[in-house]
Amino acid sequence: MLNSDNTSIKSFLIKSMVIFIVMMTVIREGNNLMRQYRQFLRECETLKLEYIQDQKELLKNEMNRVFEYIEFEKNNTYELLKENSKYTDGEIEEIIKRRVIKFVSSIHFGDNNEQYMFILTYNGLELGNGKYPDITGKNIWNMKDIDGVKVNQRLIEMAKESEDGVYIIQKWIKDTNKLDHDKLYYAKPVPEWGWVIGSGIYIDDIEKHIKNNELILKEAFKEELENFAILMVVMMLIVSIYIKRINDKIDKKIEFVVDFFERASKERTYIDTEELKYTELKRMAISVNSMIRDRYDIENRIQQMNIQLKEMSITDGLTGLYNHKYIYIILKKEIEKAYILKSDLSIIMFDIDHFKKVNDLYGHQFGDDVLIKISNYIKRYIGKNGFVGRYGGEEFLIVLPNADIEKAYKNAENIRNGIKTIEFENENLIVTISGGVVQFKHESCKDIVNITDQLLYKAKESGRDRIERGDII
Repeated sequence: MLNSDNTSIKSFLIKSMVIFIVMMTVIREGNNLMRQYRQFLRECETLKLEYIQDQKELLKNEMNRVFEYIEFEKNNTYELLKENSKYTDGEIEEIIKRRVIKFVSSIHFGDNNEQYMFILTYNGLELGNGKYPDITGKNIWNMKDIDGVKVNQRLIEMAKESEDGVYIIQKWIKDTNKLDHDKLYYAKPVPEWGWVIGSGIYIDDIEKHIKNNELILKEAFKEELENFAILMVVMMLIVSIYIKRINDKIDKKIEFVVDFFERASKERTYIDTEELKYTELKRMAISVNSMIRDRYDIENRIQQMNIQLKEMSITDGLTGLYNHKYIYIILKKEIEKAYILKSDLSIIMFDIDHFKKVNDLYGHQFGDDVLIKISNYIKRYIGKNGFVGRYGGEEFLIVLPNADIEKAYKNAENIRNGIKTIEFENENLIVTISGGVVQFKHESCKDIVNITDQLLYKAKESGRDRIERGDII
């Protein structure tokens, strides 16, 4: 590569040093990219596990919401109806059951609100569900999948054996009337009524979501890798060209250049081209500075990609609000902060009134537009004064640090009144919300959410389009 007969010792040394630095830079940056790629693969695997766990938590949270509603009905509705002497205990229980069936059949959640809940009796009678009205009221005890397994018998028997609920994978209907798609279920018994309440998500939907995220990440990383490879080739070509022209132009600036390359490799500093006398050296320095800037740009873009990954894990894909998991984490942190600093903290929980009716009348795409516009309104109103998350399908949780019950209630009322002014494509539609407001008084995170949720349902039962305010002991 180097002809020593036609090359001075000084020129040979500088050539060797430049080639060595280039090679070491390529090896070093290549190793960095490989480490980042291995980290990328680990993050993909982590995202898979987190997404599956999130889906399990989502199913469990929706189930908990149903059982909280059942307890609410058993306590509050029973007391209200018991005051009317014309109802027997048996009649009251049947009224409560009907209300629970109606509530469960109205639940939709998950991506695009496609997930639903269902109720089966212990002997296989379908009491209600949020997607297949044709089988409501029918006995599906003997329904078999393509392998001959009686899926409902299996689910009911396993659920009856677990008071805390059970996860199970088995087949169900999706694209056809055949039970040929694997689905992850979570089911929980209601022993006193002889019921099993359950919900699930199709395994291929989970895999599709994970695969889409992986493809996005892989394409982004592939682009960064290609840019890096092109950058290295161009850099080596430029250096090779300038090495040939530097032989006859070596002077006292050579030590300055050598020192720069050593520092650039270790410290990633830029060379001051004004310090160089010769045009060739200046051109080389400009090219190397450009290389360093490009390298920084690659690193910055990789950092941006990592930031985007984090954003994907904490935000709701439809509304852009914090997702259920992250708003709950925020609430825990703010409770700890309020407890230590003895500062005020309040939370608001909203739910869109008659949202299922909106979906039924105008379609799910219109319903998504309603969710997005209401989310944007709440987010703009709260601004930097608090945190807003999508807690469920059409349910929102707002965390307000440094806000007592008076301030939180005023904010809730302003939001409630403001949402009624939002204009939608259907000019005749006016959307209302109901909510509950609670001030933190040293409760646990779970307890304060449950209390606020109860106030929300009280607002629903009291006619909707209202805010119930709670004074917690």
